[in-house]
Amino acid sequence: MTEQLNLERRAPVWEALSELFVGKELQDYDYAGIAEALRLSGYSLDELENVLREEVAPVFRRNLSPLAIPEMEGWTQAAVVKEIRTYLGREKTSLPRMLTRLLTSRALPEVAAKRWLQIRSLLSQQTME
Repeated sequence: MTEQLNLERRAPVWEALSELFVGKELQDYDYAGIAEALRLSGYSLDELENVLREEVAPVFRRNLSPLAIPEMEGWTQAAVVKEIRTYLGREKTSLPRMLTRLLTSRALPEVAAKRWLQIRSLLSQQTME
């Protein structure tokens, strides 16, 4: 039951954060929508950044790879949940997951990092109002 409630809370966060990895240029309304979804989650900025780096980036960073044919419009929430749950469901000691963690311990891809900074700024502004 707790896992289901956690998934209900986590899924919109995963979906919103996956938008940082789309191939298209994000517009102001995209940033506002992402920030609103994250704000409604109730997670702190630090918690959101941890979810981004530990759960979302390992799965979706490949979309920003120079060798990728990027997804431009994003993913459905169901697709995001499926991909991330598959990633998280792997044994923590499995070779593929260990390799992914090594690769993702680096900084976020430049585009995603810039987008995250803009989202953080919007969330910080919202908490001041």
